[in-house]
Amino acid sequence: ICSWPNSVGLTLNSSDPTLHSDNNLASRAALMLARRAGCDPQVAIDLNKRIPIGAGLGGGSSDAATTMRLCNELWSAGVTDLEMGQIGAELGSDVPLFFHLPTVEMSGRGECVAPLPLRWSGFVLLVFSGIHVSTADVYRAWRKEDIAASDNVSFEEIRGVSRADELHDRIYNQLEPAVYRVCPRVKQTQDAIVSMGLLPTRVTGSGSALFRLFDDEDRARHAARTIQQNTPGINVEVVAGPVAAPALEHKES
Repeated sequence: ICSWPNSVGLTLNSSDPTLHSDNNLASRAALMLARRAGCDPQVAIDLNKRIPIGAGLGGGSSDAATTMRLCNELWSAGVTDLEMGQIGAELGSDVPLFFHLPTVEMSGRGECVAPLPLRWSGFVLLVFSGIHVSTADVYRAWRKEDIAASDNVSFEEIRGVSRADELHDRIYNQLEPAVYRVCPRVKQTQDAIVSMGLLPTRVTGSGSALFRLFDDEDRARHAARTIQQNTPGINVEVVAGPVAAPALEHKES
């Protein structure tokens, strides 16, 4: 993001041509921050999209949060993280979490956020098959019985787990069955991964990306290579997970 004193208002340039719009979350975030701070929104936004759209990975929401942070600094607006989180909640329920990274506990419709330090630290395998799943369709397909499928593991229990497989077995996405109903291809991708001898994945958010947690980077990259070799056209990434909470590590020593 850079200042643009000779332009009129706000402009956005994106590596994804479908996002050249004033309705983009990044543009809206900048305008809302300017309104809150009483600033003139003279800014040009250069958006390089790497997170797939419609993958349930919060790409648009993270764009909005990052835009607010940078504009806040650029304009010396003095808006606090708490205030930016409140602005973000008007844009999307998951925007506030990006002001409380790396790991958080979310409640309400997602706008209530509190830090959640984890003992686990490792790597995340992300699998995206290019399918765009509509969040609205997923919520319409959700059923009350989808709650019963989860074990209702507490945040306290999750907080204390230090191994990836243990943590993975304790987490559950209640939207996952609805994603499978809306887009059976996501379930087919999950089944294909298991048929390769790999461990089951989970759906991210409202889909359509899948993920698996690993303690060891080599194991994660081996799984990524196996998936890519057996399923052409699927994008696979290995990314670093959150750093283990120092306070918890110290307490145990």
